[in-house]
Amino acid sequence: MWMKEVFGTDKPVIGMMHLMAMPTDPKYDKAGGIQKVIDRARADLHALQDGGIDGILFCNEFSIPYVTEVRPVTLATMARIIGELKSEIKVPFGVDVAMDPYKVFDLAAATGAAFVRETLSGAYSGDYGVTNYPQGEIERHRIDVGCENVYTLATLVPEGARQLAERPIEEVAKSVSFSINPSALLVYGVTAGRPIDDSMITRAKSATETPVFASNGVKDTTVATTLSIADGCVVGTWLKVDGKFYNPVDKDRVTRLMTVAREYRGEI
Repeated sequence: MWMKEVFGTDKPVIGMMHLMAMPTDPKYDKAGGIQKVIDRARADLHALQDGGIDGILFCNEFSIPYVTEVRPVTLATMARIIGELKSEIKVPFGVDVAMDPYKVFDLAAATGAAFVRETLSGAYSGDYGVTNYPQGEIERHRIDVGCENVYTLATLVPEGARQLAERPIEEVAKSVSFSINPSALLVYGVTAGRPIDDSMITRAKSATETPVFASNGVKDTTVATTLSIADGCVVGTWLKVDGKFYNPVDKDRVTRLMTVAREYRGEI
């Protein structure tokens, strides 16, 4: 599968780069400014890499609460951060622009990201009201900006939301795979750091040949089990100091998790 080519392993573990709040975000630290955001990103980058992570996913995670049309300053700031860190990035990296599937491809095109993580299809109701992701328009935008070779990790059902037309996960996996042919499908828990129902992964996998990733809720005690049923995973909150969402990345936690992952993969 493509994961071996990109990450050097068939079951990659991707670490989240949760960028601090940026200009116009409610939690932005105006006193610390952009430099504080860059300094935190640099420290987290090295903690993830020194801990042995397979890949890194940059996301405007602390922009919460999110907007469906991300402001230009957010995209510009993310591009600046990645640009400043580019020479220090030693593993494959991707981008995630919450909750804007058009701008994620703009950012990928600008930064040379190898992959994106995003909701690319469906209509949902949840914490953010009613949201709609017109896959035909999104897919055409992806091609328009030259991202046809960027790997796409596509959400099946987002955090904190339910499908407007509730369908079994098998049906969603099959139809999304057919319509947009993503590189991988993503299964989420309810919120960041919350465990995933493993049966959702196995059910999705039963309906498609597209790889299925666990997109949150993974920790050192569950990563081997997750990789035994999923084709890869994305880890964020558990890698932080004390496992708390807003804390910086803890290199020792990354090392612990990756040691278990490598043991499971037969690399140690």
